[in-house]
Amino acid sequence: MQQLPSLREMLVRCNDAVQEMASAQSLEAFESAWIEYLHRLERFWNKSLSHFGKSPKWAGWSGRYQTERRKDQLLAYLTNARGADEHTVAPITERSAGGVGINAAEGNSLYIERMEVRNGEIFIQSPQAIKVTFFPDRVRLLPVTNRGRTYPVPVSHLGQSLDPNDVVQVARVGLGYYENFLATAEGFLCQPR
Repeated sequence: MQQLPSLREMLVRCNDAVQEMASAQSLEAFESAWIEYLHRLERFWNKSLSHFGKSPKWAGWSGRYQTERRKDQLLAYLTNARGADEHTVAPITERSAGGVGINAAEGNSLYIERMEVRNGEIFIQSPQAIKVTFFPDRVRLLPVTNRGRTYPVPVSHLGQSLDPNDVVQVARVGLGYYENFLATAEGFLCQPR
């Protein structure tokens, strides 16, 4: 069995979608890149099965990956989010409005003498230093239902914590898993050239 360069190219395209998410200028562009990522990742898996499944070593070797895709929170979510997007009309993401956080720069309490918002600008008068944090609008993952089963938003991957609020990082971790899968599969199943 030989390596199949198109499999590696498919992962490059998955990475391109992750980069599009990271640099998206709108929530619509972000969501579009997320869906593209999900579809490309699952297409990669299916083509990998088709290619590597021809190897006589595949059946005994692939069980670990098949099980992880079913049981791991992140992998099961990615697979089934793609399935839900493809086969249902239910949303797989939602938009979350941003906001402003106003806190004391030091300590836990803040005294504000006066606060005014004019034309989108905030004016604050306080005898102490303040810290203002702006939270942008963002896309949040939703639990997905595929083929009658609901998959929660993942908070772990192979025993490691995962921040479900950082969708770009979720995508990167998932991509890393499949990059490792491909390298391992090629090393074990493919004959050296």
